[in-house]
Amino acid sequence: MAEVTYTTVTWTSGDTMTEAKLDNMVANDRAVDAMAQGVEYVERAAPSTPGANKAHMYAKDKSGLPTIFVKNDAGTDYELSEGQPSFVFTAIGVLTTGTSVAPTLIAHRALTIVKAYAEVKTAPTGAVLILDLNKNGSTIWATQGNRVQIAAGATSGTETSFDTTTLAEGDLLTLDIDQIGSTVSGADLTIMLRCK
Repeated sequence: MAEVTYTTVTWTSGDTMTEAKLDNMVANDRAVDAMAQGVEYVERAAPSTPGANKAHMYAKDKSGLPTIFVKNDAGTDYELSEGQPSFVFTAIGVLTTGTSVAPTLIAHRALTIVKAYAEVKTAPTGAVLILDLNKNGSTIWATQGNRVQIAAGATSGTETSFDTTTLAEGDLLTLDIDQIGSTVSGADLTIMLRCK
């Protein structure tokens, strides 16, 4: 596939349509038509950091496969090919303790657990709300003090310390509610497990 160069066509309020602008628009349209098979990226080294409010998209090798990355204006590289998958559990209504309190979720590929987020619409009071996530029936927090919690009177909590961080394709994830508020249980829970 030949390299395609686009000519910038800038329109501002009150602009007059000119032949040059129309020619550039037609040329850009033809260039897009020539890419009917999609945009082709050639593997390369990471580009330099772009200017403010810009990003560079490029392909580089990852374990023998071309993979799409973006470098933002802070110089951070993000892999686009795999995205940032998350698993979201919900427990609607007044919370009660229990195991597997939401439908089981299935890992669709190998992943690494990064962070857990928890949110309730009604805060627990009198005691901390303690939540546990399980992989194939076993907690991901062998260190039970690291389980994701929402403090009494609060509506959210996060956790980044895990004893189990790896997921394989087909692993089953479940949610347990280990402790609720002693005065007000808490209600309408959402918990998200972010992975990479």
